[in-house]
Amino acid sequence: MCADILIKNAKCLTMNNGGSAEWIAIHNGKILALGKNPVNCDLVDENTVVIDAEGRTVLPGFIDSHFHVVQTALNARSINLRNVHSFEEIGMQIQKAASEKPGQSIMGIRLQIEQLKEKKFPDRLILDRYCSDVPVWINCLDYQVSMLNTYGLLYYKVPFNMKGVEKDSQDVATGIFRGKANAVLRTNILDGITDKIRKEAVLDIIPGLLAVGITTANAMEGGYMYSDKDADFILEYGNEFPVDMALFYQSMDLEKLKRKNLKRVGGSFYVDGTMGARTAALSFEYADCPGTMGSLRYTQSELNEFVTECYNNNLQLSLYTIGDRAIGAALKAHEYALYQTGVTGLRHRLEHVELANPEHIRQAKEMGIIFAMNPTYETYWGGSEKMYSRRLGKNYVKTNMFREIIDQGVCLVGGSDSDITEYNPMIGIAAAVNHPVKQHRISVYEALEMYTCKAAYAIFEEKQKGTLEVGKNADVILLDQDILSTPHELLDKIKVIATIKSGDIIYNSLG
Repeated sequence: MCADILIKNAKCLTMNNGGSAEWIAIHNGKILALGKNPVNCDLVDENTVVIDAEGRTVLPGFIDSHFHVVQTALNARSINLRNVHSFEEIGMQIQKAASEKPGQSIMGIRLQIEQLKEKKFPDRLILDRYCSDVPVWINCLDYQVSMLNTYGLLYYKVPFNMKGVEKDSQDVATGIFRGKANAVLRTNILDGITDKIRKEAVLDIIPGLLAVGITTANAMEGGYMYSDKDADFILEYGNEFPVDMALFYQSMDLEKLKRKNLKRVGGSFYVDGTMGARTAALSFEYADCPGTMGSLRYTQSELNEFVTECYNNNLQLSLYTIGDRAIGAALKAHEYALYQTGVTGLRHRLEHVELANPEHIRQAKEMGIIFAMNPTYETYWGGSEKMYSRRLGKNYVKTNMFREIIDQGVCLVGGSDSDITEYNPMIGIAAAVNHPVKQHRISVYEALEMYTCKAAYAIFEEKQKGTLEVGKNADVILLDQDILSTPHELLDKIKVIATIKSGDIIYNSLG
């Protein structure tokens, strides 16, 4: 039997207990063979595509363990406000969008209040200066605050008496929405998007995913602040895309999930909020807002009941937990459910887990809880001079303790939380290796495990993907250099030069 594709002169990291090979053969969508030089000539004929890796690294396809697929796709069509520094710059972007697409609603994303010289969000009157004849909807970076112009305020019809609608001294809505009002507004808008637009938008981002080696994405769709139509879209159309979509349906309606024959629930199932909005539930006060400690969205008894229900229905559960108080509540709920049901082996997950303490890590290990974390957060917000330090004070040194988590034997997987951060896995790998707090740093190999073998385990797909082994799916990527020889400070510069999905070369920059 001859190979369809043979990659030779490679540094293949199998991600299977430190194994390696110098060539890999692919046939009929599967890995046919691996070996050391010289290549088995019986595997090659005139039809075999031979790629000379020239000493570069070959890996299993990357798995992004936390990815908002539809949100990322739709946001790619929006105006990016990450780098604006004033209301005037926001206005220029809005006016540019209005001139390019007259008559269409305008959506802006990634606005960061701390970068604005005004140090506040723009209200409807500010936005009206730049556009008043179509709806304008602006989101802050973590989606916790929305802003509308007056046209949008009237067009999207969120009840003004709802909690979270900001009002001025005359009791008139300012156009700024937080909390429940923001969640309802976002869902109302996203519900109005057609599946045709969703499909076009997702297809638009697929080349970008393949170009950074992502062959599987954990699609966190639906639920609070999002639209269940996003989750239903991935369920119906996800298998039509060349990137595998492992759907995490963010709903508390377990009967609906059972009718859809789904085996997992959650993803961004919010136990608390974000540090940026100071709503992540902490056991101490925010350094830059004394008296504020964030909040939990559920009582312990409510959380216990829901988690137990997931155990009883044999559903893998993924809970969003950022602050240490939220992590503790989630683990306590798992402990309660485990005691009540005795059900094990479901590989439950906590997402983000930014402030896990040593006791949390110990409990997670004992119960087999997986931590799905986002290393790129440290690049954006970590260290002594960024958001973690401002919000947490001296406690910033306790964020994202990758070294301790791995050392205690907790299964740690990596995701981008796209499009909160960039979805390039090499940026996440670099962030984990170069954590600004040195004691939390991990090795390059350990960081790669987060995006390959361990990520496959976290979605029960370790028998099909995540390692380079004979018989497994031929999801394979080729990097532009030897990753283990690359200086750590340059890891985020490494490029994927070829992506093979199920035996097909679907991205190739080799020429």
